[in-house]
Amino acid sequence: MPSTRDVIIIGGGHNGLVTAYYLAKAGMKPLVLERRPQAGGAAVTEEFHPGFRCSTLSHAAGPLRPEVAADMQLARHGLRLITPEVGVTALSPDGRALVLYNDTGRAAAEVGKFSAKDAAKYPEFQAALQKISRVIGEALKLSPPNIDDPSRTDLWGMLQTGRSLRGLGKKDMYRVLRWGPMAVADLMAEFFETELLRATIASRGIFGTALGPWSAGSSLVLLIHSAGDSNPGARRFSPKAAWARSPRRCRPQPEKRAWKFARARKLRKSASKRARPPAWC
Repeated sequence: MPSTRDVIIIGGGHNGLVTAYYLAKAGMKPLVLERRPQAGGAAVTEEFHPGFRCSTLSHAAGPLRPEVAADMQLARHGLRLITPEVGVTALSPDGRALVLYNDTGRAAAEVGKFSAKDAAKYPEFQAALQKISRVIGEALKLSPPNIDDPSRTDLWGMLQTGRSLRGLGKKDMYRVLRWGPMAVADLMAEFFETELLRATIASRGIFGTALGPWSAGSSLVLLIHSAGDSNPGARRFSPKAAWARSPRRCRPQPEKRAWKFARARKLRKSASKRARPPAWC
């Protein structure tokens, strides 16, 4: 194994693997260290009973950007994604169940069993979420700009984002500015009266964070998740196959929590045109 590496990535989870792939594609020599004998982290598929396999930690594989899956040729390596008709089912203490289908009409009909008012508001909220999340999704494709010394690329990206915001129209542009800092519980209360529906949608605003539903900015988390799937109750899709080949166990074992060490400016300067595969330890 070569003695020098450009970047060390501790943790071979899906984020670490994607990072290593793009660094290698840019000409860097990343070193991925994984504590377990199998790479994949939360996205790994394991057999929990003879003949039964599933993702044993992450309940969904999204939001996974289509261009990332295409670049990494995940389908070629055996990844198949299952998108069920039902996005999420929430159980009520009174024995009823709120079923939110990916189809907006069917979901609204289910919501109508709890509240006719909420059933009417559900398509409106979904439409607004779809418009706003489309703009956020485009912004997420851009590299964060250097605020102190922006390049022409940085300025062009910010200009594009500004034009996309203006394209939303006055009403939805105001919503972006207002919703972002809000607590997701407050946002849900403005649209819906059914507590079960509020909680079901609000859960996307705290998933994967240390926030609570009353935390400021949790609505922004909801908007970011919606960039991958704008359905209010979506949990995206389930992975059918595991990520590709596993690295060998490394010693000494790093801590389980994955920390990524990279300086973007240094990488941009030193990257060459030749892409190299990531080095597994």
